[in-house]
Amino acid sequence: MNIILLGAPGAGKGTQGKNLSERFGIPQISTGDILRANVRNKTQLGLQAREYMDRGALVPDEIVVGMVVDRIKEDDARNGSILDGFPRNIAQARALEATLDSLGKKIDAVIGMEVDRKELVRRLSGRRVCRKCGASYHVIFNPPVNIGMCDSCGSDIYQRDDDKEETI
Repeated sequence: MNIILLGAPGAGKGTQGKNLSERFGIPQISTGDILRANVRNKTQLGLQAREYMDRGALVPDEIVVGMVVDRIKEDDARNGSILDGFPRNIAQARALEATLDSLGKKIDAVIGMEVDRKELVRRLSGRRVCRKCGASYHVIFNPPVNIGMCDSCGSDIYQRDDDKEETI
């Protein structure tokens, strides 16, 4: 089963993607997570992406698509995946469709999530992430047991720049 979740940042794609992933036993694939992992692991695509990210520019479609294609070809995605926020445009959708066709797969559902702008700001500005393991928290909905520390690994948690109210 292949599902696409679309919506603005903070709409709940990650939360619902995780729930669907657990329910159906297929991985949730987030382009943001893939980008950060490729940059952190200094893959060829990650190094290319970093050049754009360091300049504050959008990472080109061919790099993002390459990362997603590599990910959906991994063993744990052989029975499908939950695509979180991908594709973002027609070019990405066409590339995804061509890849899935070549693998004998198809998209089973596309779910669009809409949330009021004020609620998006509230959700995003409260989000916190662990620097080490990437665990996600929220100051209201899912606070860590110890303020500023990850429940999973004990490292510090922080607010990403793109989650700050002025950026949102």
